[in-house]
Amino acid sequence: MEEITTKKYMLEYGTWTGIILVCFSIMLFFLEAHYENSTSTQIINALIQFSGITIACLAYKKANSSKISWGETRKIGSGVSLIIAIIAVIYTYLLINVIEPGYMDKVLEISYYETLEKYPEALANMDLNQYIETAKPYTWFTYPAILFMTILFGFIYSLILGFFIKTNNA
Repeated sequence: MEEITTKKYMLEYGTWTGIILVCFSIMLFFLEAHYENSTSTQIINALIQFSGITIACLAYKKANSSKISWGETRKIGSGVSLIIAIIAVIYTYLLINVIEPGYMDKVLEISYYETLEKYPEALANMDLNQYIETAKPYTWFTYPAILFMTILFGFIYSLILGFFIKTNNA
């Protein structure tokens, strides 16, 4: 009899969920909505991630004679989130460096005008070029932020999910 491992479910469902999230991001790119940081886009991204985690945990539970522990749920959720995060970092790297090399400049420009509108005193009489040159060295932080936030939200969600789907005899 084949042993059921959580690794298989993490890899399979993490990869599929990551691909779906990249497809959503590509759709936003073609609609030229990838600069918008709207709440609805963030909610849709979170729902896709949480759906992937939920489906992975339920598939594991079904394959494991309807048994899953709280620890296995956390492990699968964190693993799926790690795979998603890696795929998201690769896509973001390709977007910034290959697909649209001026992406970060445009994001910083949008950020400058939003800050100028909401908090003009925060810019200390800085013009757009000074702002971009000052902020550009910190854009590398995008990659660890994607990794950390994706894994954190996946872990928290899987903690909560574990309370609902765990079996007491697992």
